[in-house]
Amino acid sequence: MMVRPSLILALALVATACGQRAEEPAASPPPEATPTPTETEAEGLPGATCRMVDGGNPANFPDFVEVEVESADGVDAITFRFEPQPDAPARPPPHFVYFTEKLITEGEGRPVHVEGEAFVVVSFQAVGHDLSGETPVEVYTGPERFDPGFPTLREAAMLGDFEGQVSWGLGLSDKVCYRIDAGPDHLTVEFPSA
Repeated sequence: MMVRPSLILALALVATACGQRAEEPAASPPPEATPTPTETEAEGLPGATCRMVDGGNPANFPDFVEVEVESADGVDAITFRFEPQPDAPARPPPHFVYFTEKLITEGEGRPVHVEGEAFVVVSFQAVGHDLSGETPVEVYTGPERFDPGFPTLREAAMLGDFEGQVSWGLGLSDKVCYRIDAGPDHLTVEFPSA
């Protein structure tokens, strides 16, 4: 039986492509991600989850301008405010929220002390410092630490603004699930107020 050279070449290309696909690294959760409470513990806040949450559209690269903390109606909340660019899609910027065993600074990896028994990282794509000119310009000029002392949300601290990714660490009184409200101009993380 005679095998055509074109058939041999086609089979070799398929085998090579399959081998390359197998070598691609698998996506992994952010560093220091830890197991979280079970979904049954989310009953205190409708729509809450204990799993890592990520989403957003990379075409929305807004300015990061404000942080608000509030405790009302049985909910402790922290909101990160943005000013989207005029041509940005009506979607939130890329973001992820997850539990961690310890909080560290972005880039340097130094430990950050925040009051609490459980810790959550909130990270989002935004401009905290404008590096487009000769001199860096602060876009976010607010506090880098909040100490509201709410029943669940005890403290919040900025972990860094590194290469267009802004991260904050939240200290909680206990490991409870959270609810996310994300829009083009805000990212709110809510916890049941103990």
